[in-house]
Amino acid sequence: MSKAPKETTSSQTLAPSDKRLQEDLRFQALRDHLAEHDLVEPRLLATLLGYPLTDEETGLVQFLTQTTLVTAEELKTAKESKRNQPDLSLADALIQSESLGETALAMAMAAVSRLPFFAFQPATAESGAIRRLDAQTANAWHAFPARFQGDHLLLAAEDPRRIDVKEAATFMDHPIRLAITPASAIRKAIELWYGDEKNRRETSFLGELDLRSVTLPEKGSPIIAGTDATTLINRILLAATRMNASDIHLIPDARCMRVDFRLDGKIHPQAQIPLNLANHIVSRIKVLSGLDISEKRLPQDGAIRTRLADRNMDLRVSVIPAVRGEAVVLRLLDLQVDIVKLEELGFFAEDQERLRRAVSLPHGLILLTGPTGSGKSTTLRAALNFIQSNENRHILTVEDPVEVKMDGITQVLVHEKIDYTFARALRHFLRHDPDVIMVGEIRDGETARIAVQSALTGHLVLSTLHTNDAPGAVARLLDMGAEPYLVSSAASLVIAQRLTRLLCLHCRQLTPITLKEQGVLHSMGVKDPVPDKLWQATGCPQCNLTGYKGRTVLYEMMPIDDELRGMIARRESATALRSTARSKGFQPLIASGLRKVLEGKISLSEAAAYLDVMN
Repeated sequence: MSKAPKETTSSQTLAPSDKRLQEDLRFQALRDHLAEHDLVEPRLLATLLGYPLTDEETGLVQFLTQTTLVTAEELKTAKESKRNQPDLSLADALIQSESLGETALAMAMAAVSRLPFFAFQPATAESGAIRRLDAQTANAWHAFPARFQGDHLLLAAEDPRRIDVKEAATFMDHPIRLAITPASAIRKAIELWYGDEKNRRETSFLGELDLRSVTLPEKGSPIIAGTDATTLINRILLAATRMNASDIHLIPDARCMRVDFRLDGKIHPQAQIPLNLANHIVSRIKVLSGLDISEKRLPQDGAIRTRLADRNMDLRVSVIPAVRGEAVVLRLLDLQVDIVKLEELGFFAEDQERLRRAVSLPHGLILLTGPTGSGKSTTLRAALNFIQSNENRHILTVEDPVEVKMDGITQVLVHEKIDYTFARALRHFLRHDPDVIMVGEIRDGETARIAVQSALTGHLVLSTLHTNDAPGAVARLLDMGAEPYLVSSAASLVIAQRLTRLLCLHCRQLTPITLKEQGVLHSMGVKDPVPDKLWQATGCPQCNLTGYKGRTVLYEMMPIDDELRGMIARRESATALRSTARSKGFQPLIASGLRKVLEGKISLSEAAAYLDVMN
């Protein structure tokens, strides 16, 4: 049904069909039965309405007219209305003309669907049943868990076509018996029993998941063995948090749904979900994250608040339609995570000092550049934390999203849907008398121009760009439309960085160097004699058998001096900027990688991956 009948409260306002059910002598036996029983089985219901069911399928409008709940004249009026609205169903036309009320509609739908009719009284719902379903799902399904009936949970529903009974049983972890109920009874039940929870979840789109009582199987046992969909997703989330995964990937395949964790930046396969559970897993994640479970053609984004025994986490959820089903990625954000300090990022001591001096300046533009997932935001937060801890300055940030909340700093969230962009936020920021401004990302020309102008008018501005190297960040600003003479005056420091895995200190081993590794070291600039041994990854329980634990930065840091400012003002190329910077001691990203290889912090293979990116 595209439209529910209006709720009625008295015989004077009842739709004609419902008034007949209340007053017509032909339906006295039905009224007597409902006085003693709130549930009427479909065949008995049809008999009491005067149109016994046969094995042949019966249409909804046919049933309504054969029982005279709707008269021939009312049907004629509805058909005339439908001529002017071809897309309107005949049943909806009857509702629109106010001939068909919600009780008659529910009874007719129950009979033709071969389901019981339920005269549901919201106040009689059982608390144990209510806890099986959350407010969001109840609203999405137009249904309410009323009570337990034997081995089944009685689910009152407005329209059976909205609910997949098997999926509902898996989701609620209990066998389901569906019964048809007038729409107003379901609305009243949701309002009565969920109340504030319903309103809060509809506005925040942040579901809640409590994993404090969830336990993982013994080590070595598969996490999917003998589990239903609800238990399975709980175990997957708990396993991911225990392994310090940053992301969970659920990828549909021909024979299964793959479960992969991203650990220290690399994908690691974990399990395979049987196809008969895959759809239930996706539906549960959608419900928890405030997404539309019926929408399978468009991408959707949501969030889940997760409670663990020792901390709370936010899960950022993204669902996209794929040819073999819907793919889901969950990003895990630890709400109790400590801000990483400057000295913990992986910068060498001399570069830490260079960064501290830059963020202590009263004005200027500091840019962090690199691909998504290269740790730019972490470095920015560390810089802001240093400023906040050592100086009394007013700091404003605009981010998308705000992943870590910081005390003493005003953080603002971008809302693209209402046109609250980085540029718009920056314009308002300047009226709030800030000392320091952090822009999550410079994405367009307007944001670039305002950021540069802010850095020239007495503000320290920190931001990120997506470029491969430090000199390229300057060229990108100019390409966005920022004036060269303004950029040359504003820019003070540019850092390009990547994240790479640290060797596990518990199991790393010194092994003899191979001829291939000697060649790689020569390519990285090492002169003979090369080391005869290098640290390699092995694997142990401490690092989930990967050989790596934690991450560090590979980086290049380019301070902007007077000579480089002149080159920027003349709009010279990124290649020319790099060449001049190297003549002044600028070290490319691969140099920091080589240094960490020789110090035994990372493996040669981790550093060599960036050999062709910047040399």
